[in-house]
Amino acid sequence: MNKITVLFPGGFKPLTGAHLALAQRYAESPQVGRVILLIGPNSRDGITREQSFEMFNLLNNNPDIIIQPTQHNSPIMAAYEYLFDLPSDAKGRYAMAASTKGDDYVRAKTFVPNVDKYATIGDKKGRKIPAGIDATELSIDVDPETYADGTPISATTVRQAIANNDYETFRASYPQFKDAVVKNAWQIVTGLQEALFTKDWWAKNLQEDVDDVIEAIMNTSERNRHGKKINKLRSYLDSNKGESFVYDFDKFPKTVYGVVLTEGGAAGHMAHPWDDHGLTFNDMKEIVSRALEGRLDIEAAVTEKTDGQNIQVTWKNGQIGFARNKGTVINPMSVQEIQDKFGGRGPISDAFGNAAEDLAEAFSRVPQDKLNQIFKNGLVFANMEIIYPATRNVIAYEVAVLQFHNLVEYDEQGNVVETDLTGGGALQGIIQDANAHLQKTFSFIPPQKIKIGRISDFEDQQSAFFNEIAQLQNRYGLKDTDRVTEYHRAWWRDVIKGQAEKMGYDIPENVLNALIYRWAFFDKSESMTSLKKQITNPEFLNWVQEFDKNEFKRYYKQNMEPFETIFLRLGAVALKNAENFLAANPSNTVQQIKQEIAELTKELQNNPNPATISKLELELKRIERLGGFDAIVPSEGVVFTYRGNTYKLTGAFAPVNQILGVLKYAR
Repeated sequence: MNKITVLFPGGFKPLTGAHLALAQRYAESPQVGRVILLIGPNSRDGITREQSFEMFNLLNNNPDIIIQPTQHNSPIMAAYEYLFDLPSDAKGRYAMAASTKGDDYVRAKTFVPNVDKYATIGDKKGRKIPAGIDATELSIDVDPETYADGTPISATTVRQAIANNDYETFRASYPQFKDAVVKNAWQIVTGLQEALFTKDWWAKNLQEDVDDVIEAIMNTSERNRHGKKINKLRSYLDSNKGESFVYDFDKFPKTVYGVVLTEGGAAGHMAHPWDDHGLTFNDMKEIVSRALEGRLDIEAAVTEKTDGQNIQVTWKNGQIGFARNKGTVINPMSVQEIQDKFGGRGPISDAFGNAAEDLAEAFSRVPQDKLNQIFKNGLVFANMEIIYPATRNVIAYEVAVLQFHNLVEYDEQGNVVETDLTGGGALQGIIQDANAHLQKTFSFIPPQKIKIGRISDFEDQQSAFFNEIAQLQNRYGLKDTDRVTEYHRAWWRDVIKGQAEKMGYDIPENVLNALIYRWAFFDKSESMTSLKKQITNPEFLNWVQEFDKNEFKRYYKQNMEPFETIFLRLGAVALKNAENFLAANPSNTVQQIKQEIAELTKELQNNPNPATISKLELELKRIERLGGFDAIVPSEGVVFTYRGNTYKLTGAFAPVNQILGVLKYAR
């Protein structure tokens, strides 16, 4: 007998323990082959479909339960449209998910007669569900999951808990899961950077949606002005390809739109070199040479990229203040507010609470006129890292320190004005001069300076890296002076034009360019509504819409992968020749990381979830390509300056972090 496919449509904003409990009960039935959660596109109270997907990947370990996007927000419509979209020769048995004790059971009762009607008579549009589809009623006699007071667990209650920063209610909404897993789920929907969710993971996921973040913090008039500026600059660059370009702020005024939160705090994302599309291929080669020859410090000292929790501190109206996002840059939190915000979270509470108290005590010893001079009454913030052994992410430091990085100045709307890369060290010096750098829990330290020497096989390594870069150039006939932008533009042009040609669509240049900028550079100044009006081929339009929703991110990763690989491997090679890491016992730290990877790998190999196994294999292969376990160093990476811009090299930390910082809690 053919097993039943259970369709479980819903908003799932966010996915709750009750949703997964019902899905699990269906999956355990011997009659059921698989359960498909169908999730609509609309956000609810700031909770997005992407966040729900992340939670599903974290919480679900049953390969018979899957989740799929649907363009329909109505759950009933989503289920029927799923069947309408099946091939005409499709066969199978389908049921609608619903608990017999829940209010939504009515929809399951009407599912069978409606499917029969749509298969024989069709709908109002004349469409028919394939004749081989057999609808059946399959009820699960189970009480809905409830809170302690008997109230059913619901997404509405969970969203309210998120809005109120009520972790206790959120925790109670996932009764079948371990604390560590629920904390990760909390971090997905709140964006808080804590020990159990590491920085590169969060940076990567937010970077994929950076355009949505930017759009969210601009109002309509700001977006329009920004779009005009971008179009003016784009037109100039397109008509002056191959020529040198110095940015003229008088001719092309900059839009300051705030800070994208990709490093777990208000400080902003520290870019990898591959993130900067404005580099030329010659720039790439120069960075390679400097890294291999030990010359990354010729513009500024190379410092360690530490693996802790980020926070920003300021001095405003005679009081210390703290920021974790744009809102708290405008209205800084007090010591008590920081302690309340992170209260009840074990070591995380201790880390943030004690850091706030120690900073307040240190500032009380510094003359107020100096604090006012540095912080400009709350317009300047010191960006810093909380390193606390009990909240270890991947790297074990064994010491409790507050490490200053830089000073960031904002305007009154919380938008970045400028960053002083040396300001963090200067502030730490002022605190030390006041004999306030040793406090109750933490000691205050400046950025950790790292020495990278010249590698022994410099010529061979440089030749190998240059060859990889040359292969990228040759693919599209690009010169050393061409920007990396030109590669990405050509790559996406091939993808888009190739699809248009398959569908017999002579794509206009303006439509082609709009799609290139949308997908290569996250430029959505040309809205999808506008594109719909311009694309005259219905088949190609359907492809664009589907691609934009579901396929774009996978292709974007493919486009970036060769550049990412070059710089990750460069980091792995250079960091093997680095000295003076902050880790108290570097050798033991490396051995501990290797041992944890080995133990976790052994455990995960018995995981029944194919997605987890696939992810593990992917990250282990990345480590192998970077030089194997010998490429692991006791550090997240280093920060360096090139042509006045700050970048990071992370080497093997990226895949190690994915294993120990993500898969560890997906068991």
